[in-house]
Amino acid sequence: MTSSQSFKMYEIFQRYFNNDADAKVIVEELEQAIEIKFEAKKDTLATKEDIAELKLNIQELKTEILSSRVEMEKRFNTILMWIIGTMIALVGIVVGILKLSS
Repeated sequence: MTSSQSFKMYEIFQRYFNNDADAKVIVEELEQAIEIKFEAKKDTLATKEDIAELKLNIQELKTEILSSRVEMEKRFNTILMWIIGTMIALVGIVVGILKLSS
């Protein structure tokens, strides 16, 4: 809480209570309550640095995923070539056996 906010609250409470001491105590208690709430929640809040780090991590993950996709596609193409080559070889063997048996 900023000092100007505290001062405005102090002025409002002073007018309401017509007592400087009570107004000051209430403002201090409010400041303390706000500070306690903030301390309890500050570990769950993200800073700009946290968000920037997350964005960087996400970008790195996207790059890794893209390279993994390329790697998978290369492997798929290699496997496909082996399957087609094996099928051609099998067809050749079957044709050769049929020619020998006739």
